[in-house]
Amino acid sequence: MEQDRGLERAVTAIASLSPEWNAASEHAASGLWRLPRAAEAVEHVLRGDGAALRDQGWVMVRARVAEEISSGRDWTREAAVWLARGEADWAESAQVTGDLAWRARTAGRSALIFLTDAHVAGVDPGTPFGRGLWHSFLTTLRYDFRCGAVEEFFSRGSADRPDLDPYSVALRAFALLGRSRPRGLDLLESVMARAGGNAKAVHALLHGLWLGEHLPDQPQRMLELLRAPAFAQGLGAEALFRKAAALRRLKRFDEALAALQGAIDCLDPCEVVVHADCVRERSLILAERDVYRRGPGPGGLPA
Repeated sequence: MEQDRGLERAVTAIASLSPEWNAASEHAASGLWRLPRAAEAVEHVLRGDGAALRDQGWVMVRARVAEEISSGRDWTREAAVWLARGEADWAESAQVTGDLAWRARTAGRSALIFLTDAHVAGVDPGTPFGRGLWHSFLTTLRYDFRCGAVEEFFSRGSADRPDLDPYSVALRAFALLGRSRPRGLDLLESVMARAGGNAKAVHALLHGLWLGEHLPDQPQRMLELLRAPAFAQGLGAEALFRKAAALRRLKRFDEALAALQGAIDCLDPCEVVVHADCVRERSLILAERDVYRRGPGPGGLPA
């Protein structure tokens, strides 16, 4: 009976968490892992029917994996184990691994330290465990701009799997678009038809379009993606950064500067890498605007 009360207390404590993953919720979740039967409680809420409580379960998982990242242990396996225990769908897997892969990379604990191409190719992406490893590996390659490595991974037969989830397909599209392969546009359309409401998938597509060159209607396609259902609640810092780049390419410089200022205003104080990206983008906008406004002739556009 006491054991059941311990589980109930742990579940109640998890239910009190904010479902948002931020510094405060992570700190609170880390403390809850010290409760008796915490792991059972997390699995209990992840397998329950309440969507909000399930979100709080993933906050617990991310706090747990964040500790593995800090320790230097293999966080990719820990994440995949919990994705399996929670029977995560592809969208939950994309969210959890995407956030953790960025954190690990920033901390010098990249997924690529623990995962190899051959190992990831050998697991089944149709299961939550295997899909979690795929997402951790491929998302990290995306953050590293390793389009060639992603394309090579899929070229060895992985692209032909009929059970590939939309986020994995979006990562393949990112690589093709980032290397300016027009066939990536077909995959883009496929992903949007299946997952236009998923922010992680759309961000991967935006990243590819931003990185590529000379693709048909490239900046217009970026702006179109920014009107996707995934951004119905508004654009965050990363999306506004991409919007600024698209507007710069269209020579809509004042709008680009406004979008970029919006991105900077959205940034968390700790997001110094993204802030540096915004500063570089602002320099590009100002430089291109000055050249454009000087017009043709010496020192300006070609006559």
